[in-house]
Amino acid sequence: MAVDMEFSNSHEFTNAHRVLDLDLRGYSLKMVMRNFKSYAGEQHVGPFHKRFSAVVGPHGRGKNNVIDAMLFVFGKQAKLMRLNKVSELIDNSTNHRIWKVLVCLIHFQEIIDLDGETYEAVPGSYFVITRVAYRDNSSKYFTNDRTSNFTEGEVEQISLMKPKGQGPHNEGFLKYLEDIIGSDKYIEKIDESFKQLVLTLK
Repeated sequence: MAVDMEFSNSHEFTNAHRVLDLDLRGYSLKMVMRNFKSYAGEQHVGPFHKRFSAVVGPHGRGKNNVIDAMLFVFGKQAKLMRLNKVSELIDNSTNHRIWKVLVCLIHFQEIIDLDGETYEAVPGSYFVITRVAYRDNSSKYFTNDRTSNFTEGEVEQISLMKPKGQGPHNEGFLKYLEDIIGSDKYIEKIDESFKQLVLTLK
């Protein structure tokens, strides 16, 4: 699905945005696959719609490949993708049996929803998560091209997080991303701005 989107290059947010940032959220921009399943070579999928939530299309057009690639990046084990081992995800077509590795990347960005199909990108929040798998069934994770020490179990646990924590001791995915990206340093300023706005409106 091709959708025209409006990206803002502004590095300054209005006070209204800072206060009303309930629409601030993570967004999967696009995905890149190299030698993944039946996708030989490098394939780009996206940019995704800002409300992307499903993959639809005719039978046999690769819908499962897209979903499985996302599951792969988020640490799902091979058996949960109907496979026996992770190396089975590497493209093994007749003309490309030399591939020894597959790579999947998902590009993320924090955004503020605007009217219609548009949004405003949060400066400094862009990052890429990559998972690489090898013929020996090993795999590695990278964040912004830096090796990550995540284990598969940790990545899968992250992928199962609720958007927001359900209690004081239950961290949600948004809070987890805020800690990684560093946007949590603005929380106190946002809270203070919100209090000032409430007082102004009284």
